[in-house]
Amino acid sequence: MAVKKFSSAYYVVKNMDESVDFYKDVIGLNVKFRDGNRWTQFDVNGVGVALADPSEGSVPPGGGATVVLEVDNLMEMRETLTKKGIPVNEIVDMGGHGKYFTTKDPSGNVVQIFAR
Repeated sequence: MAVKKFSSAYYVVKNMDESVDFYKDVIGLNVKFRDGNRWTQFDVNGVGVALADPSEGSVPPGGGATVVLEVDNLMEMRETLTKKGIPVNEIVDMGGHGKYFTTKDPSGNVVQIFAR
């Protein structure tokens, strides 16, 4: 049996509305569908990034893996988050691989913003 494809990654969140606002209105992701406060799926160029109510999974809010979102303009995204009062870490330069910084969503999940 082989893995067919990468379906999605999700974060467990404390407050669905607050988290959807963060990913949709602040980060700029497009909502693919929403099932009330249980699940919200975003489409990131064909890759699913989702938010789940704690009842949907076994990971506590803020205890998941890290989603890495690639952007064209790292400084612009960092300034957008900063202007909205969202704490961001310093930019890390990985040489020829690119640069990134991290922030957290309203539930404390780490989000890495990356640019080549």
